[in-house]
Amino acid sequence: MRSCVTSGGVIYSCLLLSLPAAAAELLVSGTGEMLLNSSSAIPDWQRPWYDGGTGQLAHHQDGVQLGPQYLSTQLLTETAWSAQLNAQWHSAPEAGLSITEAWLNWAPLPQSGYRWRARLGLFYPAFSAENSDIAWTSPYSSSFSAINSWFAEEVRVRAVELSLSRPGRFFRQPYSWTLVGGVFQGNDPAGTVLAWRGFAIHNLQTGQGERVNFASYPSLNSGVLQLQPAWVEPTRELDHNNGFYTGLHWQYQQHSRFKLYYYDNQGDPLVFSHGQYAWRTRFVSAAWQQAVTPSISVLAQWLAGDTLMGPAVVDVSFDAWFLLAHWRQDTLSASLRYDRFRTLDRDSTPADNNNGNGDAWTLALSYQLNPVWQLSLEHIRFNSVQYNRMQWQWPVNERQANTQLILRWHWQ
Repeated sequence: MRSCVTSGGVIYSCLLLSLPAAAAELLVSGTGEMLLNSSSAIPDWQRPWYDGGTGQLAHHQDGVQLGPQYLSTQLLTETAWSAQLNAQWHSAPEAGLSITEAWLNWAPLPQSGYRWRARLGLFYPAFSAENSDIAWTSPYSSSFSAINSWFAEEVRVRAVELSLSRPGRFFRQPYSWTLVGGVFQGNDPAGTVLAWRGFAIHNLQTGQGERVNFASYPSLNSGVLQLQPAWVEPTRELDHNNGFYTGLHWQYQQHSRFKLYYYDNQGDPLVFSHGQYAWRTRFVSAAWQQAVTPSISVLAQWLAGDTLMGPAVVDVSFDAWFLLAHWRQDTLSASLRYDRFRTLDRDSTPADNNNGNGDAWTLALSYQLNPVWQLSLEHIRFNSVQYNRMQWQWPVNERQANTQLILRWHWQ
């Protein structure tokens, strides 16, 4: 088996490699969008975090422009082995091409009805019920919930994952379950953006080795925080500690699905390397999906955790939840999502107040033009309170709204 090295210096098993000699099939799919945006001029503090402001919506410029574009490649063989590679192009936070996920998958035949699976590489653990489409996008709206927007930015693991499933159909029972566990590296700075900016709503996935910029708060330029830059590279490994996560999936027929996960990156908050700190970030995530009728489904997710940097220089707890209702009938669909989120500052560092809270409504209306093209209208109303805006004497309370006409394509 050959190996390859990414530009970030991380060694992966090559995805297009000489797997065991057998017939192979290459499946390629993709999705992307073009936006027509119309918004009034915004003040400095409402500019997006990646553009030096403290705004928590990814405002686009007026006019027509391309949104994120994704390509997903899956290599299947007649053996238990397969490979997956997801790549993207986007214009923000950094413009260019990048890899968002890349892994090898092992799925042998079931034994006595039980199924073992394993994967190795860079990927999102299966926390989300919302991001279930191509390359970890959402079939319900262009934007992601506040929880999954944060995962898209800062939570990605370079992991070995093992799972054991008990399918109910084999045992003639209506319910199924899966146990999941993973050991990982490469996610030490997770929590950085969340601590200063707070939660946001967008669809911007961070690629391998990509940098996410945020506002250069005055508190970062002196005192105990003077080494902390106004950016983070979330997929960096800094302290060489192994993080872990564990999860339970439960399903009742095709009607109800539930996921419960615990994540701990085991970061050493005293380590400073490659221009940034390791953060000790832990959280619990619970996601639920329910089919109400053949046309109506409901999704919900809850997140609670904390993140620590330095000798309690930054100590923030966080929690968030959302509820999403989705309706689909023939070529028409509609989604309505409500998000609620909060960060709580628990340290005593002067002039660096990380308290924040807020909520948001998202409405997405879509018409399927044909199997490839979809036309959508999406409106977001976002309300937030972030006390660190006071460092510039900017308003603590912020109300933002954004409406976009979106032409999406989806092929496989």
